[in-house]
Amino acid sequence: MSGNKTSNLKMHQWTGADQVLRSEFNENFEQIDTFAGQLLAEDPTLVRLSYGTQVVNVKQTSMLENVTIKGRTLVNLLGRDGNCEDASKFKTGNGAVLTTDTAHYVYGTRSLKVEIPTGSTAGNAFLEISSLIKNDQKKKYILIGEVKNGNGTSGVLKFSDEAGYGVLTSFITDSTRFNLTYAKIDASQIKASSSLKVVFFIVLGSGGQYAYVDGIRLYEISQVEYDALDGMTLEQIAAKWPYVDDLKSIYSPYVIKYGENLLPPFSEYNFTNGNGGATGPYALTITSTGTDVLQNECYIDIPAKPNTTYTLSCPAMTGKAKFISLDSSKMLIANGTYSTSPRQNKTTESNCACLRVLFSADAIGTFTFVNPMLNLGPDALPFKPRNDDYLFFPNVQLASSVDGAVFDTLFQRDGRYWKQARFKTVDLDGSLGWRLYEKGSGYRVVETSITDGVSDTEKVVKYDGKNIPHVFPLAAADQSILSASSRVLRLTVSNTDSGWGDSYKDLSMDEIKAYFFGYKMYVAGGSGDAHFNGSGTKAWAYRRADGGWQDVGIHVPTTPAPGFTPYKLQYQLAEATVEEIAVEGGITLHDGPNQVEVGNGMVIREKTVPFYDVLVNEYYINAHSVKAPLRNGVRKYIAVYRGNISDKRWSFGTGGPEGRNYAVVPANNYDPTAAYTVTYLALDQYALTCNLETIQGEYASNLKKVVDALAAHQADVETRVSAAENVARQVHIAQKGVVNPWGDNNSAISKAVNGYQKLPSGLILQWGTATISNSGAVTFPVAFPNYVMHVYGQVETSVSSQTVGIGSYTNTQFIAWTVAGSQQVIHWFAIGY
Repeated sequence: MSGNKTSNLKMHQWTGADQVLRSEFNENFEQIDTFAGQLLAEDPTLVRLSYGTQVVNVKQTSMLENVTIKGRTLVNLLGRDGNCEDASKFKTGNGAVLTTDTAHYVYGTRSLKVEIPTGSTAGNAFLEISSLIKNDQKKKYILIGEVKNGNGTSGVLKFSDEAGYGVLTSFITDSTRFNLTYAKIDASQIKASSSLKVVFFIVLGSGGQYAYVDGIRLYEISQVEYDALDGMTLEQIAAKWPYVDDLKSIYSPYVIKYGENLLPPFSEYNFTNGNGGATGPYALTITSTGTDVLQNECYIDIPAKPNTTYTLSCPAMTGKAKFISLDSSKMLIANGTYSTSPRQNKTTESNCACLRVLFSADAIGTFTFVNPMLNLGPDALPFKPRNDDYLFFPNVQLASSVDGAVFDTLFQRDGRYWKQARFKTVDLDGSLGWRLYEKGSGYRVVETSITDGVSDTEKVVKYDGKNIPHVFPLAAADQSILSASSRVLRLTVSNTDSGWGDSYKDLSMDEIKAYFFGYKMYVAGGSGDAHFNGSGTKAWAYRRADGGWQDVGIHVPTTPAPGFTPYKLQYQLAEATVEEIAVEGGITLHDGPNQVEVGNGMVIREKTVPFYDVLVNEYYINAHSVKAPLRNGVRKYIAVYRGNISDKRWSFGTGGPEGRNYAVVPANNYDPTAAYTVTYLALDQYALTCNLETIQGEYASNLKKVVDALAAHQADVETRVSAAENVARQVHIAQKGVVNPWGDNNSAISKAVNGYQKLPSGLILQWGTATISNSGAVTFPVAFPNYVMHVYGQVETSVSSQTVGIGSYTNTQFIAWTVAGSQQVIHWFAIGY
């Protein structure tokens, strides 16, 4: 008989005089066959990634494939008022003192502060939302806000009807931080006959005491969601129903798979003083001249999953290290203890969202740290540099109906990504063909053509963030209806908003368009609040940021008013459409536990013009108002690109000039001829997107599937690379011909006519002429502002050319050109891709 068995497959081993039994011989082959069957099995493993940070355990290295994302839309019935940026949007009922506070807030730049009046035990502020809540006793809602007690007894939110019946959230007494509080609302708890629905913020205590509130939202939810609320944590509720301004769908979702080593290079760490720094990507030196280690630290914050074990190891360490646990607001949960041990373990708390890893001097002297490693699990892994994978879906919007029954879908097929669109979102501005439908008392009904919509599926947001309800028949201002049979969207516009008086009968299409560009009609020489009723001279004005009116004259405006946010419409399409979408990156899950982050609001390769600060000889992105900042606030930088190359020489900081999160590079590492773009996670998610709920995908759990996926992926890559090479070849050919596209003989220069052309490859060509004086600038229109433009030019009297990477956020670009003499004609030619 056999002796020992093999360690992996447990097959019999025969040695010496062992007798080989037939049963044992067959058993060995059965073991081999079973193992081969496991390797060749074809069933992939499904994976469901939820919003936020999670850990995915994988048996063997595999690609994340067949990714699917369902669309989602959240409609905040409080519009933008719940952002608590403007105290004038709220009313007070008992003499409470109402202000905004810029020192305590969660969203935007301020919160609402309510102070109890003298001699009272309570103060309140409230919003009336009657027109947005239907008297349907089957409806379900959730009211959520974030409350911080000041020096009062507590703060609480309440949803109420005119008789005072209503629902209260939990009372918040904590004065150290904002706390999420919520209440689920069954419409049967509210009087069906009530014509008044109110959201209150109530502060309890004594006269002069106060509390803060921010991020108030009221969402309609399904019965299933209503029933599930009691089993959800506050963190789950916050992720599922985040605060959003008015109406938001999923925008620009992403997946990041962090490397086995969760620590980035030391160049990305924060240093508490200048006594040391990175001497290599994973090499650090700290010099201490005193025993106060708090003045000799460097640290990095790493996203972490609750109730999960992490291991920090750094065998080549002469100083000390520790962990600090932080919650989602970066508030301290547990302050670890410094240790000189080359290995430490940490199991995160149930409310931990972030681990701060700190390295410090141990005493007076110089201390080094080389190749630190932070990995999931209780065992230290061999050092590897951090190598993250990502999958970005730039500028993709995925919407749904309010109940989630109908939705857009993002899916993967044959290595490419597609979007099946069931919804469409458009700006209702003055560029549309508006016309008068009928007149009501105190309002007008206007309409524009919508030829591809499903009746009654419209969601309309007014310029001020107010949700416009669907009503049939239209009977008052601020109502809407989408009719598939009539192929129109109709809106009611109040005279107060438009300035159109009831007696004014000759309202023209251009005057309606002016309203949707942000202008109000009034009587010239009078107040901006007065209506035009047909007598006198018509004039137009727009509302300034300070609330006053800016007159623009007696001619009908034809361009958007400065700073105006147009109405927005989202509606369901009568027929779904499918289009291919652009993606960036790909995900490979490594063997073992993988930390994965799922989110939305990733801004991909936004063009920017770095600013040169002569005082420090550095270039900045998003730090000085003299150059246009990034369109959104920055929560986290992902990369700065020089052309198409990720430029690792930029470093990132917080709280820099003007308080912005910024990127900076020394002048000697800056290329003034390059076009720079930035990929970053937007700070103010509420103004851009709602949270996705899940991303579904799969990965190969066996060797055959891994090989098959790699083979298919290789074929897909070769197809895409060959297509990209063709585009690059066209760019190269075009550039060769553009250096002097009008011929070598100056006298043969032809007069270029302004125009543009989009080639099948996606390449943009533009051309035109301009006249400048001496050192002037060529001004030209941009037909495709999202393209990186390379511009070439030629002066009629002398040949010259230059390449300029354009980055701006206006519809006009400027190229500086120096010429001899005056009134020279410039012929310019631009390539965009």
